Amino acid sequence: MKVTLNWLKDFVDIDISAEELAEKLTSAGFEVEELSYQNKHLHDVVVGKILKIERHPQADKLVVCQVDIGDKTTQIITAATNVFEGAIVPVSLPGADLINGIKISVSKLRGVESFGMFCSGEELGIDDNYFEGASVNGILILPEDFVPGTPIEKALNLDDIIFDINVTPNRPDCNSVIGIAREVCAVLSKQIKDVDFSYETVKNDNIQNYIDIEVKTENCPSYMGAVVKNLKIERSPIWIRSRLNAVGIKPINTIVDITNYVLIEQGQPMHAFDYENIEGKKIVVRQAEKDEKIAVLNQNSYILDGNDMVIADANKPMVIAGVIGGLNSCINNDTKITVFESASFDLKSIRITSKKLGVRTDSSARYEKGVSPVFQEIGLKRALNLIYKMQCGEIVDGIIDRKQVEIKEKNLVGSLARIDKILGIEIDREKIKQILNNLGIKTEINGDVITYQPPVCRDDIENENDLAEEIIRIYGYDVYDNFEGALFENSKVTEGKYHDRFKFENNLKNQLVDYGYYEVLNYSLYPSNACEKLLITDERINCVKIVNSLSEDLSTLRTVMAHSILSNISYNLSVNNKNLRFFEVGRVYLPKELPLKEQPVEQNKISMAVCHDGFNFFNMKHDVLALLEGLNLEYDLVYSKQPYLHPGVSADIVTKEGDVIGCFGKLHPTVAKNYDLPKEVYYAELDTDYLSTLTEKQYKVKEVPKYPIVERDLALLVKEEVSNKELYDSIKSSCGKMFYDLALFDVYRSDSFGENIKSMAYNLRLNNIEKTMTDEEVNQIIKKVLKALEYKFGAKLREL
Repeated sequence: MKVTLNWLKDFVDIDISAEELAEKLTSAGFEVEELSYQNKHLHDVVVGKILKIERHPQADKLVVCQVDIGDKTTQIITAATNVFEGAIVPVSLPGADLINGIKISVSKLRGVESFGMFCSGEELGIDDNYFEGASVNGILILPEDFVPGTPIEKALNLDDIIFDINVTPNRPDCNSVIGIAREVCAVLSKQIKDVDFSYETVKNDNIQNYIDIEVKTENCPSYMGAVVKNLKIERSPIWIRSRLNAVGIKPINTIVDITNYVLIEQGQPMHAFDYENIEGKKIVVRQAEKDEKIAVLNQNSYILDGNDMVIADANKPMVIAGVIGGLNSCINNDTKITVFESASFDLKSIRITSKKLGVRTDSSARYEKGVSPVFQEIGLKRALNLIYKMQCGEIVDGIIDRKQVEIKEKNLVGSLARIDKILGIEIDREKIKQILNNLGIKTEINGDVITYQPPVCRDDIENENDLAEEIIRIYGYDVYDNFEGALFENSKVTEGKYHDRFKFENNLKNQLVDYGYYEVLNYSLYPSNACEKLLITDERINCVKIVNSLSEDLSTLRTVMAHSILSNISYNLSVNNKNLRFFEVGRVYLPKELPLKEQPVEQNKISMAVCHDGFNFFNMKHDVLALLEGLNLEYDLVYSKQPYLHPGVSADIVTKEGDVIGCFGKLHPTVAKNYDLPKEVYYAELDTDYLSTLTEKQYKVKEVPKYPIVERDLALLVKEEVSNKELYDSIKSSCGKMFYDLALFDVYRSDSFGENIKSMAYNLRLNNIEKTMTDEEVNQIIKKVLKALEYKFGAKLREL
């Protein structure tokens, strides 16, 4: 929920900083996730008036302007073609830091000094919806009545501070400015100001002459309507546009902006009908008929059924109730008469329809959380007040009110002793009374008995437990340091620790971050065609399907990690992010059989994907094997059998027991194409369930050689199917005790070698711990190595 500081000040006298208020609200259970300052990039930007324009002496396309900025005249050089003498314009002065990253300083343009820059609407962070002319490809021309020297943030109403507040599900009454204002009153011990609901109507006209309303469904507890004629549909005043813009709503026109303003301020969704499009001059709230069709504002059409609720006229549906308006009923620039709707709908009904149709709006979001039947009258009267205040229409006398439920206030009685026991402390009774009254809970205390009357919109308050929570969140969190902390009787401190797997995974994460990887988080769900895109045809195609999934992209439990992280790579490349190294720690779900008779087997994995300039198979091999370096693990690398990896540029990690615990390599070309990826993308995956059970590797140390190490380079011609591991083991075995180290430093292919032949070049290091080796001894070992390689693999020494 976004609210602004100035909007809150309409209802509460706030005498502390925005930062302090954010801290107090968070302590009271309303976490302020972010504070945004509209003027963050508007300092050193003022209103200026161009007094004189002259051609630049050294440039035909530049002009030199003398500009009045209030306390002095300054010189600005510009290439803009829409400026003129007498124009009122935004001027950014030296020190300004604009929203597009431009930092303003004194500069020389072709030998003439410029002491700032004129600004466009884009450079101020606004467009035509906010201020007329702001989207022009040129300098923003301001109204003539703007005073030179005025900070632009003041002139354009861009000086507010925006609170982004996390409202908990049990407090739908706080999904509004007025709801948050009540909480501010409580934390600051202030009284809330009265809202202006005053307006005047046309006394010689009555709503009964225009419209009738009938409610035919139990899913609409309350429905109210009012009529406004002789509408003036135009741009709203700057004060209403600025507030809507601040909370992320695009200003449209006077009538639409009023409904949105009431939605944010009072928490009451509203709709404005074009009166001329209401057939039969009657509004009917009913359940939709089977296969009834409606075209709506998102340019789509939907087929409805009896579970959906509609607002209809005598012949057709006009609105999907609580979700979205229809194209055949919304107002337009020619509308002269409108019918305002202010209603309450069953939250379950709205959520079912919204989810089924895949349509979510600001109104549906409010209704799904619950809109109290008490808000309709408040919202409607506030809308009529704004109509009257803005003089954008004539209000017809009368309001139609169709309530199906009686609004009753709860009169509850509780025990202060019980509240003390719940809290574990005794709070001054007058303080309790003050806190509750500031929250709008009418409270009286007589001895141990507390009588309280929650607001009708506070369905969450039913007993002493709820009351105790209200008291302590305002009182206790602010001063709890004054109380001595103590454990429960017979309790003790339990030291927590990570599960071995979590600890292991955290170590892997830290290691990968050191290598330049970024962690990604994905759902454990993916689309039903994921295995097809990955060329998987084994048992992993048997996925658990989700009933009533949010979308096709999240319709099945994943059986393989690759899809999610490859989708992350693909998306980032599509928005021109390059040189990507991602990893994800997650889980796959393998059903034993379908349909499910028991829970699927859950396996924990870590996956890695890289699309980076210069990155190759051996880089990925290094990163993967480095993760295994400190583990007591013996493994072999064999050609990978994973269908989504390139068959010749990939490897499976196989334990001595024959279990495959990981894989890595280049992505299969077909898979890369399926995900709109380039060919050079590399992927790896490890089984963290298995790896986390291993002990740390015990290293054996040996004495530093006293005698020289002898090096020889061997370039071997072998068949393509011969692996590095096979050659390594054979060479090491042939060298015996003289072996010190062996490293592959080159793999080369050429048609001159013959078909299916490659060259693998090694650096072999030999050492005798007892004496210096002679050339003859070294040559004997090399002959032995080559003979063994020729016998086992048909290897030959490549002639250089």
